[in-house]
Amino acid sequence: MESAGIRRRSWVKEKASALVLVLVVIIVAGLGTTAVLQAMISYSQMKASSSGSVTARYLADAGVQYGLTQLRLGINVPTVVGTPTTNTITSEKYTITITKSLNADGSYDVQASVQYPGV
Repeated sequence: MESAGIRRRSWVKEKASALVLVLVVIIVAGLGTTAVLQAMISYSQMKASSSGSVTARYLADAGVQYGLTQLRLGINVPTVVGTPTTNTITSEKYTITITKSLNADGSYDVQASVQYPGV
């Protein structure tokens, strides 16, 4: 009878050990899954932000090129030092503001700023 009691205790201990091991594995798997999901979300947000920044940069470069073309063609050219001329190009998603100014040495400065969602 005593050996049956020892076997039962041994079987209960093994079952309890297996349960603890399963719980530990589930917790570790859950933590790993959480970490992977957080990394994926962070990457997605970073990618969206980066994409908007790149688009805004290209739009600003295009605005500067547009301003330079206007200067070459004599369109909307500033004639007084310190009094800039401004053009605005708008669409549903962005606004480009192009500013051209005449310097005292006769050179021009062309700047463009962009308002773009997410940037």
